[in-house]
Amino acid sequence: MSRFLALLKATHFPQALTMVLLTTVAAVLCGQSGFSLLFVVIATASGQASIGWVNDLVDLETDKKLDRKHKPAVRYLLQPENLRTPISIALIVMVPFSFLAAGWIGGLANILAVASAQIYNLYLSRTIWSWLPYAISFALLTVFIAQSSSKWPSLEMICISACVGVIAHIFNALPDLEIDKQASLGGLVVYLGKTKSIIALAILTLALLLFLQLAFNLIG
Repeated sequence: MSRFLALLKATHFPQALTMVLLTTVAAVLCGQSGFSLLFVVIATASGQASIGWVNDLVDLETDKKLDRKHKPAVRYLLQPENLRTPISIALIVMVPFSFLAAGWIGGLANILAVASAQIYNLYLSRTIWSWLPYAISFALLTVFIAQSSSKWPSLEMICISACVGVIAHIFNALPDLEIDKQASLGGLVVYLGKTKSIIALAILTLALLLFLQLAFNLIG
């Protein structure tokens, strides 16, 4: 695997690509096109790349102990110094393009969304509060997308995004539950266990459907 492909994989590529595509589609639905849409894509992609790279850098020693060979850094395709420069470049790119894409308010919302995700990486990923950065970041992305077209998201849309963020976090953590428990790693899903995590998913899904219904009622 080349260094470029290793770096691409270390962004947590499927998740990062999904976020970029969802943000792009949402921006198009809000009326974005041309260079404005391109700025949204660049701001989102650079932010997501920095989040994935910081996550792999912070978790490097843990991933090695757990022999997570799907991680490029564990397979020695990337060294820590190979990640630090791309992280810096991604963050430097993300800041101005956030403002170009969505103005001062929307740009700040995107920057804070990325900052929240980095707080997850650095401090909260192994605590019971691991869900909180997901809720905050997804909610702020709604503001970023809406502001890219000089609009404001409804409270219902912000709540929908926050629910989606926490649901995504639980789904993402569930497959590693047993490994994380054996390694004495924390996180909301480890704290709750499998059964309670599934119950939490069901409750969040019901809340999501409720907010969707409220949003459709307002549109109608």
